[in-house]
Amino acid sequence: MPRRRIVLAFVFVAWAASARAEVSWRLADPTLQALAARLAPTLEANRKELHGRTGPVRGFGAGAVYPQIWLRDSATLIPLSRFLYSREYLDSWLVEHLAHQQEDGALRDWIAAGEPSAFRNDAPRVEAVHRAGPVVISADRNTTEADQETSAVEAAYQVFRITGDRAWLRSAVAGRPLVDRLDAALSFLLRRRFSRRFGLVTNAFTADWGDVSPVYADQRAIYLDDKTPVAVGLYTNVLFDRAARDLEALLAAAGRPARARFWAAQARSVRAAIARHFWQAERGFFRVHLVESLPAGWAPPADADVFALGGNALAALYGVAEAPQAARIFQAVEERRRRFGVSTVAGVLLPPYPSGFFRHPILREPYTYQNGGQWDWFAGRLILAEFERGHAAAARRQLGEIAHRVARGGGLREWATRDGAGRGSAAYAGSAGALGAALLAGLFGVDLHEGRLDLTVRLGDETSELRLREPATGTDVTCASAYDPVSRTLRFSYSSGARRPGTLRVRLPPGTRLAAAVVDGKARVVRTETVGEDAYAALTTAPGAHELKLKLAPAGATR
Repeated sequence: MPRRRIVLAFVFVAWAASARAEVSWRLADPTLQALAARLAPTLEANRKELHGRTGPVRGFGAGAVYPQIWLRDSATLIPLSRFLYSREYLDSWLVEHLAHQQEDGALRDWIAAGEPSAFRNDAPRVEAVHRAGPVVISADRNTTEADQETSAVEAAYQVFRITGDRAWLRSAVAGRPLVDRLDAALSFLLRRRFSRRFGLVTNAFTADWGDVSPVYADQRAIYLDDKTPVAVGLYTNVLFDRAARDLEALLAAAGRPARARFWAAQARSVRAAIARHFWQAERGFFRVHLVESLPAGWAPPADADVFALGGNALAALYGVAEAPQAARIFQAVEERRRRFGVSTVAGVLLPPYPSGFFRHPILREPYTYQNGGQWDWFAGRLILAEFERGHAAAARRQLGEIAHRVARGGGLREWATRDGAGRGSAAYAGSAGALGAALLAGLFGVDLHEGRLDLTVRLGDETSELRLREPATGTDVTCASAYDPVSRTLRFSYSSGARRPGTLRVRLPPGTRLAAAVVDGKARVVRTETVGEDAYAALTTAPGAHELKLKLAPAGATR
């Protein structure tokens, strides 16, 4: 029977700096609809406004228990926040972070309004980085990590790709062009956090993407010292590869071709080193890390068989994994999930490290926090990678499973137990950002950039609708898809306020092939494309409102 027209809907409308934002969803799956309805309220619960060195600062905290604006978290929110808030929420927090850059180019993890004493229990080395009358900005760096600088570059690249604003790249931040501060940030990693032996960036030995070393049972565990094992990590270096490529593009746009070429070469070198040192063909995934140095009394753990979701998900998403490698990573995710009895594909270390390996109580036990807990912050990016690399059926199923777990586990929590019970901070912004990206850029395939809209719609036979307005550019996008299995007809309509033509790709329902196409009432030859396991009808789009009707036939049928 044809699917009935859906009636559930969620609409979020915000007014910020006189720029209207709107996201409206109509999804056939009620559980997915409920997940979508949680996204905007979760970001709003974390919205922050403060006055800093650069003036008014707007951004988002990480979760209900985090008062700070974190670099790595904020970079992962832009794919969702760009459609919910005005431009200052995309970049003013980043500019403020860059204004507090240290002399050697290093960046802090977080900034927050208030005296250092308010944060010292969790961040013993916190310091005041700005004072002006009653205004105090405090900040700290978890020196175990090396993703602060790469996160800043990734955030800047996203802002530039949205706006195309070259003047912003050259604008002064504390007396220095913004793009030069980004260059200095990545250069810090080459000078201070780089292994000549491996040709890779170093960080403390941590759990995948985490910031807690195994050395201490208290907050000293977030700082690198001479008692801390040092490693070259997959996650850290995939982010460096991504950031170096992003910085290449930013420097080229800012008129710095020599520096752009320099960072292109660094990216090639690090990507080759990742492939050389981390890929495990016999296991079908990248190993989590290699040990660079060990303090006295430490022996390297036998952890080559530990599947690290964070690093592998980003390797698949950012193209570090070649297509056959990405396909094997996606298989490994499912295999590990079944083997270790985790309720969804969001388990971050499988198997986790044994009890007591990490001394800090937050992850001392297996399947807790970063030591094997479930994190949608990274599962969302894994699912986006699956959508983009041609595994839409698996991605859609896994997204639905996470939506069910979120509904049962108390909402968008920081992490979940092995069986799916929500833990950690409530209203966790990173979960909203990553799952929002999986929906917007993955399922609906919205890629709006520099005045151009590319749509890669992966709904298949699902009837769904989406309406967006991006405040930073004032661009509206609407699209709706409906499939009639009796007549094997897929109807897709869209309206684009983008200035430039783009590409529309519509994923064909499984088991079908394209027989004929009608565009705006006229028969048209439409090309077909295959990505991984997915087949698409593809054509060039134009601004304005349009309708596509695809007549399909069974995949094995002949004319």
